[in-house]
Amino acid sequence: MKPTIALIHASRAAVDLVTVYYSQQAPEYELVNLLDDGVMRVLGAEDQSAARRRLGAMLRTAREEYSAALAVLTCSAVTRETLAALREAAGYPILKIDEPMARRAVDAGSRIGVLATFPPTLATMRHLLEDAAQECGKNVEILEELAADALKALLSGDVARHDACLLASVERLAARSPDAIVLAQVSMARLAGEAARRAGRPVFSSLETSLAEVRRILAAS
Repeated sequence: MKPTIALIHASRAAVDLVTVYYSQQAPEYELVNLLDDGVMRVLGAEDQSAARRRLGAMLRTAREEYSAALAVLTCSAVTRETLAALREAAGYPILKIDEPMARRAVDAGSRIGVLATFPPTLATMRHLLEDAAQECGKNVEILEELAADALKALLSGDVARHDACLLASVERLAARSPDAIVLAQVSMARLAGEAARRAGRPVFSSLETSLAEVRRILAAS
């Protein structure tokens, strides 16, 4: 029987992208998706307690109803404090999708560009990178770029406008000479190759790095 991975989403923009990638690259796992896009609203209002309740409810459903062996939180705006509380309550492995990506970015250099389309994600990614740097004894400088119009376009179904806004932001960020660029949300992952071509430096997304960590965790359990 295949182990079940629960994909826990706060945005519908992540559902198909993560599901298709994981199902193609890791057919050894069963996948189940749980979505509450109201979580984005409460995160935007900086209401972490409400986000914790809703995400915790989905994590319990994944475990109790679908026997998930591991859950992946695809929302990058979840704070480290909320993540710690969710892990403590869950009773099974919880991976935030961008954690492995942060470690890879820190390995790539000390001047890291962060591109986000959802404003709360900038702070959580900054903390994630700082924590990863501290773990390996490095200091990092973080350069932030927000492309809020890109997310609005994506959620309204205008993919072409989303892509144009995002790639223009990549070029602006690259002009500030980072060693590497992080695409802070999984909704941007499909543009990683084009972003790297335009930036002329490494660009990291959370799909590949998260799946490698999923495999490592489940192999060790």
